[in-house]
Amino acid sequence: RAVPTARRPVVKFCHKQSGLAGDISVDNRFGDAGLEGGEHKGCLFFPVTRRRLRPRRLALLNTRFLQLCAEADERVRPLVYAVRLWAKRQGLAGNPAGGGPLLNNYALTLLVLFFLQMRSPPVLPTVARLRDLAGDEDRAVVAGWDCSFPRDAASLEPSTNTESPGSLLAEFFRVFGDFDFPGQVISLREGRALPLPPPATPETSEGLKLGPLNLQDPFELSHNVAANVNEKTAARFGRCCRDAAKYCRSLQYRRKSSKGRVWGLTRLFQPGAVEPGAGSGGAFLISIPLDAGGGAQQLRKEPRGRGPWFWEACAAVAFVLRDVLKCSCAAGKPPKAPSEESALPGDSAL
Repeated sequence: RAVPTARRPVVKFCHKQSGLAGDISVDNRFGDAGLEGGEHKGCLFFPVTRRRLRPRRLALLNTRFLQLCAEADERVRPLVYAVRLWAKRQGLAGNPAGGGPLLNNYALTLLVLFFLQMRSPPVLPTVARLRDLAGDEDRAVVAGWDCSFPRDAASLEPSTNTESPGSLLAEFFRVFGDFDFPGQVISLREGRALPLPPPATPETSEGLKLGPLNLQDPFELSHNVAANVNEKTAARFGRCCRDAAKYCRSLQYRRKSSKGRVWGLTRLFQPGAVEPGAGSGGAFLISIPLDAGGGAQQLRKEPRGRGPWFWEACAAVAFVLRDVLKCSCAAGKPPKAPSEESALPGDSAL
């Protein structure tokens, strides 16, 4: 499906067998393909766009920058995924038709990287610091923008920050719950919030389009990654961050409930407002969508309901839990095969 209204027009597609979604962009210099305002899907949080690759184009350098950040510290990946999942559950992210007012994954990723730059001591270096660390072979200037940074994470000094991913997540919500989004410019190049230009100047010296949330691209400094976000979404993002920060200070976040209530990250990732003591008891279910035109019926046709399709789905879920979200996964008893007469439920989840 074509999305011509995106900043960089893309074609959206879905792999039928796995259900994985992706997008195709041609000749995209700046790396934010524009789906959902710059949606990045695929391996980790890097774009999977197919482009006419030209040497040192910004799209490729943008991807390498994100990869460098992910490899620089093992806490980056789980924190990015946690924030993106939380934002999606709260209805703050995702513009399926393109050009909507919600945050996109690229903007959320940059917010996390910026937050990690601001920690004391910092978890990640600023883009300006990376430029200073770049060797001669790493120097790159594209369309007038300095895109120099080391290509190898081993050349970076390890962070002395010892905060756990859980405490970093709680601090992320606290910091952005009180952040003045419309009154500042978030700069990953400097690793700090920059003041707005004088009122008489409608745009900054870099030509940045200002709005309710000003998030400067790390290389293309004239691009506000969150320019599509409206005032309502920016206000809701701050309010949801404050609610999440309050929840993270509660015992329900840090300690298993003795009353059977959903607790910890599980409650944080559920839809709706997060308040200490809220939420009914029950299990946190990870659903596997079954296409009504083939998924459930295909499983029923497999011998004893446990064919290759089923085990591929289980392997995919296990990969996400273990390797992406860094959950502790222990081997359990294999599921009992259903009888030949039994049929899978007609709903859309396993």
